[in-house]
Amino acid sequence: MEVRVEVAGEHVADELRSLREWLVAEESLRGRVRLVAVPSGEGTLGTGLDALAIALGNGGAATAFATVAVTWLRRRTGRIEVKFVRADGSTVEISADLVKPQTAQELRETVRELVRELGPVDEGTDG
Repeated sequence: MEVRVEVAGEHVADELRSLREWLVAEESLRGRVRLVAVPSGEGTLGTGLDALAIALGNGGAATAFATVAVTWLRRRTGRIEVKFVRADGSTVEISADLVKPQTAQELRETVRELVRELGPVDEGTDG
């Protein structure tokens, strides 16, 4: 399963690079994170950073990802929001304003909820 991460706020490209650095520092996420570049708008040269793509698969990668993402978000300054987009298009959004004042227990619950929300898409069964 792949999750796309989009950042809204100031200095989006810098924030995406920062989050990527945090994620690849986690051993279980190395090789699973890539920057997604998109063509720049008309009249500009090159590409811009749009998002990160993270291949979570099975095992503890989803928990490691959620833990790192929430911890990273808590350390941001200014107004910043992160949107997590699953392959089926469903999204989860978390802002720094939400997680900064949380207690340790509340942070653990936020991580658990994010892992649940990013879990596998239920394909259903036939018969």
